[in-house]
Amino acid sequence: MRHIETIKSVVLLLLVLLSITFTFSIWSYSPKVDTVDSNQAVDGSISNVQNKKEISEIVKPYKWVFRLGEDELYGTTQSVEIEPVLEEMMRWKVFGLTPENQELTTGELHKLMTKSNQYVLYYPGEVPISVYDDVLEIEDKNIPEVLFNRLIVNWNPEDSLPEIQFVSTVSRTSYKAKVKMEDKQRLQKSIIDRGKNLSQFKDVMIEDNRSIAISNEPLVAVHSTYIEEEINPSLFKDALFNDPNVVRRNLIGQNTEEYGDDHALMNVNTKTKVLNFVYPPESLEIAIPSELMTLAIEFVNDHSGWTDDYRYSYMNPVSRNIEFQLYDNGLPVFSDVAGSTEITEKLGDNRVFRYSRPYITLNSPIKTYEVTLPPATEVARQLEESEDLDFTAIEEIKPGYSLLHDTEAGVLKFEPHWFYFFKGNWIVYNEDQNRKGGGLLGLE
Repeated sequence: MRHIETIKSVVLLLLVLLSITFTFSIWSYSPKVDTVDSNQAVDGSISNVQNKKEISEIVKPYKWVFRLGEDELYGTTQSVEIEPVLEEMMRWKVFGLTPENQELTTGELHKLMTKSNQYVLYYPGEVPISVYDDVLEIEDKNIPEVLFNRLIVNWNPEDSLPEIQFVSTVSRTSYKAKVKMEDKQRLQKSIIDRGKNLSQFKDVMIEDNRSIAISNEPLVAVHSTYIEEEINPSLFKDALFNDPNVVRRNLIGQNTEEYGDDHALMNVNTKTKVLNFVYPPESLEIAIPSELMTLAIEFVNDHSGWTDDYRYSYMNPVSRNIEFQLYDNGLPVFSDVAGSTEITEKLGDNRVFRYSRPYITLNSPIKTYEVTLPPATEVARQLEESEDLDFTAIEEIKPGYSLLHDTEAGVLKFEPHWFYFFKGNWIVYNEDQNRKGGGLLGLE
């Protein structure tokens, strides 16, 4: 019995020592954690996906108009139909860039855009030729600071080599260049034959010497519903600030948070899901367009901020602003909530001064169904008949989405509609209220 008590004491002592050892191991355990990189990916799944993009993925045309003869006009606004054209043009070599007209009149511009045997790619904003080199390889050594928002390719049926023109409807300028290609038959097979099978388009006269080429057929678009998914603003804090560890977080009112250090400030609106990052100083100098676009895209690439399909839409070198529009299913998305569908940047001194964007991201839709929109020509007819609208002030008609944010259900609804550009704004054409002129949505 005496030995049994001794054994019990030894076992008890061993159990106590083992418990102490386990406890100490738990307290002292420190898991290996990777250091947070200031350029870490910012994405909805909070993973290590690197959302970096090339110019060709961000600067894209929104419309392709193909013209054979006076009454043979075709076109599309579908990205899947435009992409093959761009892929083929990437094979080309462009040379001999020369100015053609530096003061285009409205009549000259109209004549230029409506020639036979040509196609036109429409871009939402002016594009510097020098930064578009991953789409069009220009062999000229010294490329001037040329901007375009209409890219015209025309050909002579008797000559398989086309000519290309870079036209800006904003600055009213035109530059032309020649094209070299290894296989001359590819133009016919990859572009011309494809263009003949596009939807029927029609020139609608807006005023004397000015028309818009729009679809003369109904358009089938997809209505999508997404669950509202946020990107944690702290990920942007870690990516945008030089030292995230010294950033202070403050609650300012019911729907506003602020993150700041001694140099920069990030304001987060938790209601609209839009954040605004500012890093002084501001610059008042006119920006060089190619530098503005390059720095703006590099800035978002540096913190992997292209979380969805954002595309270049607008640039103003005087104000140093540049904007990128959200797209879904190849169509632009508009909202009456400021900043909820755009990435906006303002260039400061050698870096971005202001950066504004939504922190909601899109994954797979939970519900989709098709919607048939009337022909754009029917929309134009209704607008022309409206007594409350100056039809001559309309510059463009194109399809897009109205973003409806159902906060109670926690979903985002993308409703397809026609939009028309009127006095600096994209306005939704509502089929139920077409006599009332629609409602204001989108960008100024």
